[in-house]
Amino acid sequence: MNDFEHQPLSIVGRFYIYALHGYLAEVLFTATWGFVVDWNWKFPGCTSIWALFIYGTNTLVIEMMSSRLQDRYHMVVRGLIYTVWTYFWEFGTGYLLKYFDACPWDYTPFDGHFMGLVTLEYAPLWFVGSLLSEQIIIRYTTQLRWPQSAYTETWSVNGLLRARTA
Repeated sequence: MNDFEHQPLSIVGRFYIYALHGYLAEVLFTATWGFVVDWNWKFPGCTSIWALFIYGTNTLVIEMMSSRLQDRYHMVVRGLIYTVWTYFWEFGTGYLLKYFDACPWDYTPFDGHFMGLVTLEYAPLWFVGSLLSEQIIIRYTTQLRWPQSAYTETWSVNGLLRARTA
């Protein structure tokens, strides 16, 4: 098959990958954090279902920024821009969820917190995480291709499925 017979992943497909990646990263982070702080060998990582939307959307926005910034700005500058965006997004989604008493995180125990929704202590993690996302997750996800024949469908005039190629 040549390149013309392959389609890039849709925005929904990329969102799905980014959401699952963020969700898993959060579970792994909380499990590791619990081990480092409390020496909990069970590694009980946890997160909220809201993390799927939050991380999926956040990484899609970083993907869009990356495509515009990558050839113009040094990696450090891009990382700072991504980190600032992530703080705005975390604060905004946290503020909205807190309004409905559904915010799954609370940073009030941290010295650098603002309204318990964001904390400066996580800035290095967001910086490194966003650049890793750009360099690995986004880079390879945007290179994924589906064969055209995997989802080509033929529809009849009345809208009923007539033939599906696989």
